Amino acid sequence: MTEKTRATNQAINAQPGRDPKLLPFTSASNDKNWRGILRIKEIIDKTTNMIFISYKEELLSEPITYILPAAWGRIKDGELSNTQEEIYGIIESMIKDIMERLEIDGLNDTQGFAIGYLIRGLLISKIIYLVEASRNRSKEDQCKGVDNIILPEGIRDSKIF
Repeated sequence: MTEKTRATNQAINAQPGRDPKLLPFTSASNDKNWRGILRIKEIIDKTTNMIFISYKEELLSEPITYILPAAWGRIKDGELSNTQEEIYGIIESMIKDIMERLEIDGLNDTQGFAIGYLIRGLLISKIIYLVEASRNRSKEDQCKGVDNIILPEGIRDSKIF
């Protein structure tokens, strides 16, 4: 960290109402930092897409809450399915990779958990979006009538089309 960045962080953290225990995060001012951030985004996107594509059938056939225990590796009552355990392994490996790439030294358990929590939350949201978008697309495909026009449910079910 440069002396200027350190001084800026100290000045920001010294302001009233600021918690000096928060991790300082300065905007990336050089290409190397931006490339690192974009690489982490790419890892998250690729992992999300890979999970969805690899387990699409299971994710679409289960309730939307099926992904939550898979992301956390725990279920309240019962055990994880094999698919959920596999997804958990993928997510856990990705989080470890991202933590290493962030190069944040000296995190306590709470801080590490918080970063993992945010990453898991993002991953869960992205997977749920993909599942619901896929379900909606399937419903739209079922609703299409002549010339690929989406028909209202009442008309679609009638014997006219």
